[in-house]
Amino acid sequence: MDAALRQFLAALDYSFADEALLHRALCHASLDVEDDNEHLEFLGDRVLGLVVAEELLARYPHEKEGDLARRQAELVSRRICAEIAAEINLDTVIRCDPGQRGDGDTLARNILANGCEAVLGAVYLDGGLQAAAKVILALWRVRLDAQTAAPIDAKTELQELAMKRKHATPAYQIVSQTGPAHAPTFHVSVTVLGVTAQGEGASRRLAEQAAASKCLHALAEGDAP
Repeated sequence: MDAALRQFLAALDYSFADEALLHRALCHASLDVEDDNEHLEFLGDRVLGLVVAEELLARYPHEKEGDLARRQAELVSRRICAEIAAEINLDTVIRCDPGQRGDGDTLARNILANGCEAVLGAVYLDGGLQAAAKVILALWRVRLDAQTAAPIDAKTELQELAMKRKHATPAYQIVSQTGPAHAPTFHVSVTVLGVTAQGEGASRRLAEQAAASKCLHALAEGDAP
């Protein structure tokens, strides 16, 4: 085992009984091999959501469902997963097509986020839900503790602003989709209150959030009616 993999496993704080699961989790779909990490990513996403949801219910038993949903959405977001991946040095051990690495040998956020979820899926298959929960709660502890209030996402804030000013709800539209099929980038526009803004992201939902955020900024700067 090389030094990078040892460092990664130390940060993950988990020892795999079935190392084949680990190697599969670290194999990105861009390599075009049969045993890539897409299925593990799919599974890990669901395991992460379940563990975080259960933890939030334990922490905030009297909070409304909508507030809990916004908390969870932020905690399991692609941004947070990519940040966790960087913190445990996943970028140094994940295997992908060299073309996926940009300047400075950096990986795109969606690849890191996918890899993080795939690793969690591998932990679940290797050690069960209890093992996966232990890993997730340790890695997410700081962010769970830091989330003192339920966040309001940009789309919700923009919609509430439009309602407050008695205007039509924001209208979102996909402008284009670029990039390879396994790592697409969505470009979305939003129009509301006489302002149009565009955003991009690894999914339509993320692109809409980015567009809404830019629209809110533009409205604040221009103080639209």
